[in-house]
Amino acid sequence: MALTALFTGASGLATFSTDLDVVGNNLANLNTTGFKAQRASFRDLVYQTLNAGSVPSGTFGGVNPTQVGFGVGIGSVNTLFQQGTTTPTGRSLDAALQGTGFFVLSNGQITTYSRNGSFSVDAAGFLVDPNTGFRVQRTGVVGEGTPSTPAFQTPGVNDISIPFGAGAAGVPTTTITFQGNLSATLAVGDVISTGIQFYDTQSAPHAVVFTFTKTAVNTFDVSAVVNGVTQTIASPTITFDTSGLLVSPATISMNVVGLIGVGPQTITLQMGTPGQTNGLTQFGGGSTASAVNQDGSASGTLTDISIDLQGNLIGLFTNGRKIPVAQLAIAGFNNEDGLLRTGNNYFISSPASGEPVVGPAGAGGRGLVQGGALEGSNVDIAIEFAQLIIAQRGFQVNTRTVSAANETLQELANIIR
Repeated sequence: MALTALFTGASGLATFSTDLDVVGNNLANLNTTGFKAQRASFRDLVYQTLNAGSVPSGTFGGVNPTQVGFGVGIGSVNTLFQQGTTTPTGRSLDAALQGTGFFVLSNGQITTYSRNGSFSVDAAGFLVDPNTGFRVQRTGVVGEGTPSTPAFQTPGVNDISIPFGAGAAGVPTTTITFQGNLSATLAVGDVISTGIQFYDTQSAPHAVVFTFTKTAVNTFDVSAVVNGVTQTIASPTITFDTSGLLVSPATISMNVVGLIGVGPQTITLQMGTPGQTNGLTQFGGGSTASAVNQDGSASGTLTDISIDLQGNLIGLFTNGRKIPVAQLAIAGFNNEDGLLRTGNNYFISSPASGEPVVGPAGAGGRGLVQGGALEGSNVDIAIEFAQLIIAQRGFQVNTRTVSAANETLQELANIIR
C-alpha cells in the first residue's frame, strides 16, 4: 500500500539524516587531537510475509516466499580506531600513542580514557588535561624513590606529580679519567701538573691537583693534593714501554681524606688501556696530560621533563642527572568499539567494552609513547566527502519515495470525489 511506502521512505529519511550527522561530526573534528572517526552502519527492518513459500509436491514445484520490507534503520555507529598521523610539537609534555591503548585520566570520581596527550602541569604540580583538569594517572612504582633517587610520587596515589624545582642529590665522584701525553723529552725530576673538580659524598665540589714527576726513564710517579692535604695513592708509579705506550697500571686507587664533614672517599684514577693510546702516552713533543673527566655531579633541581617510548617521564635536572619521575598508565580493552564517548576527547568503559587492562606502554599489546608529539585526527577527507555524497543522494531518493507515495494517496482521495 502507498501508506506503507510513505513510512518506508520516512525511515530512509531519518536514517540518512543520521548518517549525515555522523559524517558532519567527523568533518567538524578534522583537526581535533586524537579524534577517532565514526561510521554509521545501516540495517533493514521488519518484513511482512505475504507468502511463506512451499516445498515441491508431486508435479508441482516449490514456491519462493514473498515478503515486503518496512524500511531501514541505523544498526550501529562504530568508531574507527585506526592510527592518526603523529606530528612532532617540540613540547616536552605532549605525548602520542603509537598503536593500541589510551591514556588514563581521573578527577577522583570518574576515570576516563583518551588518545589526546596534550598535558600540562597545574599549580599543585600535577600532570593534567588543561581542558578539564582531569589528572593523568600512572602505573607501577617508578618515581616512588630508591636509596639513590628522590621520591616524586606517593605510594598508593596514582595522580602523577611533577614538582618542578624539586631537588636531587648530586653524585659523588668515583672515577677520574686521564688523557694526553707525558713528553718523552722530560728530564728526571721534571713535573707536569693538572687539576680537576670532583664532588664529595655531600655533593660539595673540591679541587684536586695531580702532579706527574718523572722518576726514571719511562717512569713517572703521580701525587695528588686536595685542600692543601696530600692524598694517599696506592701504587703511584706509572710505566711506559719503549714505544711510548702505557704498560701499567690501567687504574690507580686514591683515598681522599681531610674533607670537612665527610668521611674518606675512594676514587679510581683511569690511566688508560695498556698498549693503546686512549689514555696517557709518552711520546716526543709537548706534554698535554690532563684529567679530562670525572663522573660526579653537584645537587640539582628539576627543570624539564622528557617522555620515552615506555611512557616514562624522565626528569631533567640542572646538574645533568636524568631521573625517572613516573610512568604513564596505558589502558587496553578487549573491545574498543564498546567504549562510550563523553566529549572532551574522552571515552569511558561500558559492559560492551569490558574492564580496562592497565599497565605500561609497550607491554601486553599496548602501544608505545612518542614524547614531544601529538596524534592527529584519523578522519579521511576523501572518504568522508564520498560518504557525504552518498548520504545526500540517499536522503534525496527517499524524498522521492515519500513524494510518490503522497501522490498515490492523493489519487486515491480523488477517486472518492
